Amino acid sequence: MLDLRSHVSRIVSNANQLSVSGGEGRQLRAADAMAASWRRCMEGYRFDPAAKFRIEAVSDAELRLQREANDKLLSIAQPEIDAIFGAVSLAGFSISLGNLDGYIIAERANYNPEFYSEVERAGTAWAEQSAGTNAIGTCLVERRPVGVHTNDHFFYEFSALSCASAPLFSPDAELIGAINISIRNPELQRETLKVVLGLSTGLADRIGERLFREAFRRNYILKFATSPVDHGLIAIDSDFQLAGLNHAAREALQDKVQLARVRSLWAVFERDHRLFDLTRLSGSELTLHLQKGGDAVAVSLSAPMEAPPQMMRAAAMPSEPARLRNPAPPQRTTTGALTLDDCAGSDPRMATNVRFIRRVLGGSLPILLLGETGVGKDAFARAVHDESPRRDGPFVAFNCASVPDTLIDSELFGYGGGAFTGARREGSPGRLVEADGGTLFLDEIGDMPVSQQTRLLHVLESGTVTPLGSGKPRRIDVQVVAATNQNLEARIAEGQFRQDLYYRLAGAVIDLPALRERTDRRALIETVFSDLAEGRRLALSPEALALLMGHDWPGNIRELRHVLNRAVHVCEGGLVMPGDIQIRGTTRVTAPLAAPSTPPAPEAPLDMPLDALEAGTARHAIAAAEREAIVAMLARCGGNVKAAAAALRLSRATLYRKLQRYQIVH
Repeated sequence: MLDLRSHVSRIVSNANQLSVSGGEGRQLRAADAMAASWRRCMEGYRFDPAAKFRIEAVSDAELRLQREANDKLLSIAQPEIDAIFGAVSLAGFSISLGNLDGYIIAERANYNPEFYSEVERAGTAWAEQSAGTNAIGTCLVERRPVGVHTNDHFFYEFSALSCASAPLFSPDAELIGAINISIRNPELQRETLKVVLGLSTGLADRIGERLFREAFRRNYILKFATSPVDHGLIAIDSDFQLAGLNHAAREALQDKVQLARVRSLWAVFERDHRLFDLTRLSGSELTLHLQKGGDAVAVSLSAPMEAPPQMMRAAAMPSEPARLRNPAPPQRTTTGALTLDDCAGSDPRMATNVRFIRRVLGGSLPILLLGETGVGKDAFARAVHDESPRRDGPFVAFNCASVPDTLIDSELFGYGGGAFTGARREGSPGRLVEADGGTLFLDEIGDMPVSQQTRLLHVLESGTVTPLGSGKPRRIDVQVVAATNQNLEARIAEGQFRQDLYYRLAGAVIDLPALRERTDRRALIETVFSDLAEGRRLALSPEALALLMGHDWPGNIRELRHVLNRAVHVCEGGLVMPGDIQIRGTTRVTAPLAAPSTPPAPEAPLDMPLDALEAGTARHAIAAAEREAIVAMLARCGGNVKAAAAALRLSRATLYRKLQRYQIVH
């Protein structure tokens, strides 16, 4: 372990050398990556490596709140931590779990005073902008496993510690925290820390796998190794459609799969005829080959933890034409799906839409739903089906934007046996045939390639579909409901959408208003909140409701549900307060750790100017980092506030407020 003078000299010289060499613009070696963290501490956070440092911590009440917000992660991580702690504790190591903000929310500690570090207890703040270079904080910044050996810590105060952290990712590959194994031992060898880093990475991999399997408990899971301690996980349904990929799978397959477009397993791997019966092969070890002559990948296939719901299929053709049956009266469906009345609420514009839809439900007039992302076009389409004469038939949804151009033909129109290399021996009927006697919902129709639009137009006009390679046309009877968030008239003018297909789909055009335009916005907020509360005695405070009513909701009802779902889980007591509502990217900041007898100091307002915050504190560091990010984004957008707000995922009103707070001239 170095003395103070040598410690400071090493950090400053390496950080400055990296700055001169421009190391952050290339793939960094491990030593350069550590120097990059030191540089952030000096230039970004304005820290002094020789300064006396007091670790910050949250109050007991705030720690409880953070634990409640991460209850799923804690419930799954705790058994894995307990399983390994017995072994590592014998060598003096402790294990801790940090959340996304760098606060330790759980620990299993070796309380032997020879090894235990008091500063690493639950509730302490280890974000890099709070505590300088350290394993948890730097791991969260770099989103990769990080080992920090003694004097690798930025602050000399921590140079007796050695820590190894690995990032934790949610089932949808979002960073949610870090797992850390640490020890206070100035004599620890760097090679030993490398071994410990492997243990941390393996522990994070097991926790992530349990989270993923729980989230996709109704799906089949393919598992394959991406490193000696990391595993990729792919969730698929019984039709081989991708339901989810964990972070490791996305990283390993990033050149094979574009998640915004691909939804079929066979767009990633070459089709394997052995996988026609997933039930029979559950528990098997298989070898799949990546598309386009890619490598062989050894995978294991596991069955769903919970039986998936049965897909609704028409057992036989109805004894009388579907359009002659009487439509169902408006009522809540047995599946819990929304009715048309639910979708309408008390908004006059939506009520007009529903009255119009009910007038055309008995025929075969195609319906076109228009509206922004998140307004509920899919829920409205399902409600149309549930109240139509075809309610006993299948409801088949097909997202035109989630399937590669090369697969739309076979997925939508079907194919005969042996139609192409890798095709199923028995062929595939396609979504149009699957929807026979029911409703076909074509979501994101504006993204369908022009070449496929021509064939779809022929099917809609003729009422027959001919699967690829079959040559045998089949007559179908479907109600088509299409939806898009795009301006189809503009797409037509650009030559990206057929005008005749538009006229064929636009039999009844329904424009669904954005949430900010609805007159029943308050009632919608309260209804969604009540549904998410699930019988708990919770209420929205007037201040929280005012905050929700004042937001412009660019993500519409989908965004509203996400915001309220978080609020329901993090609120303390029975009242949701403004601090529980996270819609403007604010960061919760806590007071420094104080002795138990010292009352906590009152928090400064979140909008306090930067120069009014105490330099060196977490609040000051966070504010400085936020100001730097805003300035950089404005420069990148040429001073365009609207573009910068969109890139930063802020409303323009919020960005203007921050420009004023940080005295940024644009």
